Amino acid sequence: MIDINFILNATKASANRIDNGIKINSVSIDSRRIKKGGLFIALKGDNFDGHNFIEESFQKGAACAIVEKIPSNSNLEDKPLFIVDSTQKALTQLAKSWRNSFSDLKVVAITGSNGKTTTKEMTNSILSVNNNVLKNSGNFNNHIGLPLTLLKLNSNHKLCVLELGMSDFGEIAELASIANPDIGAITNIGRAHLEKLGSLEGVAKAKGELVENFNMNNTFCVNADDPLVLEIAKKTNSKKIFFGLDSKESHIKVENLDQQGFESITFNLRLDGKTASTRIRGIGRHNILNALCASTIAYSLGCPLDEIQAGLERYIPSQMRLEVIESPYGFKIINDAYNANPDSMLKGIEELGRYKTKNNVFAVLGDMLELGESSKKQHEYIGKELSRSKIDFVITVGNHSRYIIEGLNGSAKGHHAKDHEEACKLLLEMAKPGDVVLIKGSRGMKMENVIQYLYKV
Repeated sequence: MIDINFILNATKASANRIDNGIKINSVSIDSRRIKKGGLFIALKGDNFDGHNFIEESFQKGAACAIVEKIPSNSNLEDKPLFIVDSTQKALTQLAKSWRNSFSDLKVVAITGSNGKTTTKEMTNSILSVNNNVLKNSGNFNNHIGLPLTLLKLNSNHKLCVLELGMSDFGEIAELASIANPDIGAITNIGRAHLEKLGSLEGVAKAKGELVENFNMNNTFCVNADDPLVLEIAKKTNSKKIFFGLDSKESHIKVENLDQQGFESITFNLRLDGKTASTRIRGIGRHNILNALCASTIAYSLGCPLDEIQAGLERYIPSQMRLEVIESPYGFKIINDAYNANPDSMLKGIEELGRYKTKNNVFAVLGDMLELGESSKKQHEYIGKELSRSKIDFVITVGNHSRYIIEGLNGSAKGHHAKDHEEACKLLLEMAKPGDVVLIKGSRGMKMENVIQYLYKV
């Protein structure tokens, strides 16, 4: 419950018809989802203005609202309103103050070019074995979603696990200032968001904002296999715990990796001289590095090895992230359509190659977005890597992915489809029972539509 004075102190708002007895039980920016007794914040965006829905929020039971103005021709003069210069800034201020009001709470913040969502989910799975944990879900990892997540904190939460997303400089720094994390982790530095960040060094600078204000009261969980993350760690004045598959510095190690078909991966997890036989659901050997990151975060919070083992085994993979689907036509689909950049694309191709036996393997690939001037080069690079892989046939969809076909340079077979439907039809002409198909592309490409067409044919 958030009281009126807390909101006034956090946002420096002026009040209109505010009753000091009001207690806020929830916060929403969507008038359709406002709860009785909730606080409505009227945000403004490029294509919407929450001020048009203030009256609706009160009709749905809102106790009060934060606004920048009282709309003309409205019946809001007698409603309890907090008036501020910027509702976005007020949301940020309120969330930051609310997070900092929980002095015993430990907050974990995770960023990185690839694997941050999987790592967040694995971390949550481990920490939830014996704790009440709050995490952000879906795309609630930005300047709107993260504050809304923090405003769900209550006295029952002992831990909070947050994924931080970004596409430009300064965004991670802003999110870190709101979340005030005790523990930070950067999964890796890869070729993502190059349109604004320009280079790998630019990506490293942007991701490094997470820990630039860390001190010895903070812990940085460091991917010792990634040279750029190690460079960030050298400049960071905090406690550090290292993880990695190859590094001798790792506090937590993995031995005896074994992939169990399409079902799971087993391995031995070593920590402080002890070993635990562990299994994680799903495929993708690079997910072992995500598991190591999550285990290191848990270790930094005092979780013992048996608790880490139990949490990893409880982890359930997210949809559209190396999700294995049995198609109606007898071939398997690896649905990795949630997002893509050059590094995650290569990981997906590498994973697909593991299933090349007497059956064929196909890659259905969409554009990798937000690569800016390097887009043509990066797509051609993927084509060249595919030409050296075990992939039997490549199907591409999108304006940029045609360069993947050009990158094949005749060394491998491929076809550029005009849309998802054509890609599906071409796949059905070639794929046979027992074959394996990878479907991957950036979120804006909605490559899962190829799968949906399979059920319409």
